[in-house]
Amino acid sequence: MPLNNKANLSEQIADHITDKIIRLEIRPGERIMETRIADELKVSRSPIREALHILEKNRLVELIPRRGARVTELPETFIVQLCDILTALFRLMARQCVENGTAENLEAIDAAAKRSRDCVAREDVYGYYTALFDFAVATLKATHNPLLEQLIQELLPNVQRLIYASFSIQKETLEKNMAAVMTGNQYLQERNAKMAEMEVSHYIEKAKAFALENNIFPTS
Repeated sequence: MPLNNKANLSEQIADHITDKIIRLEIRPGERIMETRIADELKVSRSPIREALHILEKNRLVELIPRRGARVTELPETFIVQLCDILTALFRLMARQCVENGTAENLEAIDAAAKRSRDCVAREDVYGYYTALFDFAVATLKATHNPLLEQLIQELLPNVQRLIYASFSIQKETLEKNMAAVMTGNQYLQERNAKMAEMEVSHYIEKAKAFALENNIFPTS
């Protein structure tokens, strides 16, 4: 990961570790080795510790006195609570996107949805996952609601963990997943708030059911 000298170093390191957690390169319950990260990124341990405090705030790691940091686990109760909260917030996001989104906002949403379709055609799982979150972020921006954006952004890292882990074991169902995204996009483009809310609720409910049925984050 190339570091940008003009950006906040600890935030860049936090993004780097977040990506490793999402990709399951550092698994739930596993310790984060500060020395390994420091050697990998050629940085001192001080900004790494700052980055870990950022990740603790986002519930990606827990800091244990005298033992360092480890990746948080995602037990069933957390997955259920996360998805239930997401349903309420994403329904509001869909409605306010329809109500407040500009033509430019809708173009960005449509472009991300089409990228997701192209990635499925290429069987590009990580590309699809990235396009899916571009779609979500573009929809969130279209609400023009800074408080809602802040609330959802704080939850997104664990949502990304949930979705990426699910995709990694259900590659063959990406077309069905993409079809749901395209349907949601259609309702947003038509400014049909009621149907957009219903579609996002259905999407999250299916994601929750899949995660629980397949035990995608077994506890240690």
